[in-house]
Amino acid sequence: MTTRINQFKLLGPAMFLTAILIAGLAAIPYYGVARLDAESRSRQETLVERNISIWISDVEFALTAWTIWDESIAKIDNAFDAEWADRNIGSSLIGTSRTRFAAILDRDDHLIYSKMADEVRERPFFHRSTEVIVADARGLVDQVRSKEALPKPAGIPSPIAFSKIEVFGSDAVLLTASLFQPDFKTVTPRGNHAPVLVSAVPIAGSLQEFLGNRFLLDDATFGPLATVSSDRARVEIATGAAGEKQVLSWRPPTPAKDLLHQSLPLIAAVTFVLIAGGLFSVRLSRQAMASLMSSEQQMRHAATHDFLTGLANRSLIASEFLRLSAAGDMAVACLDLDGFKGVNDKHGHAAGDELLRQVAARLQKWCRHNDVVFRLGGDEFAVLMPLMPAGEAEWRCRQLSSALSKPYLLDGSEAVVGASCGLIQVAAGACDSCDAALRRADEALYEAKARGRGQVVSYEQEPVRVVG
Repeated sequence: MTTRINQFKLLGPAMFLTAILIAGLAAIPYYGVARLDAESRSRQETLVERNISIWISDVEFALTAWTIWDESIAKIDNAFDAEWADRNIGSSLIGTSRTRFAAILDRDDHLIYSKMADEVRERPFFHRSTEVIVADARGLVDQVRSKEALPKPAGIPSPIAFSKIEVFGSDAVLLTASLFQPDFKTVTPRGNHAPVLVSAVPIAGSLQEFLGNRFLLDDATFGPLATVSSDRARVEIATGAAGEKQVLSWRPPTPAKDLLHQSLPLIAAVTFVLIAGGLFSVRLSRQAMASLMSSEQQMRHAATHDFLTGLANRSLIASEFLRLSAAGDMAVACLDLDGFKGVNDKHGHAAGDELLRQVAARLQKWCRHNDVVFRLGGDEFAVLMPLMPAGEAEWRCRQLSSALSKPYLLDGSEAVVGASCGLIQVAAGACDSCDAALRRADEALYEAKARGRGQVVSYEQEPVRVVG
């Protein structure tokens, strides 16, 4: 009798846990699988949609080098200079970026200038007339005009731009409308409206390859919404030639369903070896969860880091600014490469991308371990330098400018660029926002660019002071 009681004490808990395990495995198909997989699908759709939005924002921000500029208002709006517009907008934009079509609308939305790269003229989207392409962007222009009418804060203006991905035949293009604005307001638009830049960036290859590989999607396809089955994850990203919705769809992760399928043989085996089957099921559960967490970590990293250089992007700078400024005095530096256009013109865009990667590597090498480096877009970078005295910050920026000015090896040939730097000191506990600090550092950077190659300018209230 005592032996049986002892056996029950030993085996009872195991039998009870095994019964719970069997009941749980039986309940999963009815209650758990669909809910868990739906939550996983929803998270992935949100991450993909956010990543696409960040990519479009980076393209829009890169256009500010041409659209937020006093001289563009003077030469396009105040007195239209076709030669200047071709040299400084059309040719410059097409020659130094991935933009392959540029058109300018005046303050009354009339087409006054256009330029198209020769290599895309026969592609379906670009083979149409300039007027048809501009008409495709009419909705974006209307959005720009609506935002243009809103009150604007003082200082360097924020970009006003709207974009959409448009599909025409086998072509996928990012179409953008951006408002020309004065930066330092030495000139202002003559009327209530300023000119608008319409630009088009062709997307290399197919959309499913471009976005599927970028965001690690399984079986990515692209097409009309009506053709997508309900079991596929999808994000609306484009419009067709007739205005119909076009979606990117893919096979969503189904960790719970996969786990159930993998566990079916074990459920039968549990009848004979319950404990061994339960342990094996727990192991599979851990593996499936680890795989899901790894995939989500990769997606989150892609959303907050520049895919070309690996540096943090603009989405992280505000939170890092708050964290570092709370610890003590901090310096904020904005850097812009001098002569980057020449490298693109001479060596091509692939070499330009490689140059940006090498620049990012040098910045990380020469910055302190607690400094945080960001790529803001194009050839512009920012560095947050915590616990940095003003005098040392100026010396550090000169050191960075010198390091970036050394020759680069690009496909067997040397290339040389410079680096201009704008700097601002942020006191511990100051009420300055991240946007305000970046704007002031950017003003100092504008001054540095105006004063010549390789200059470092420190922002002060009056006046801006040159360092180095």
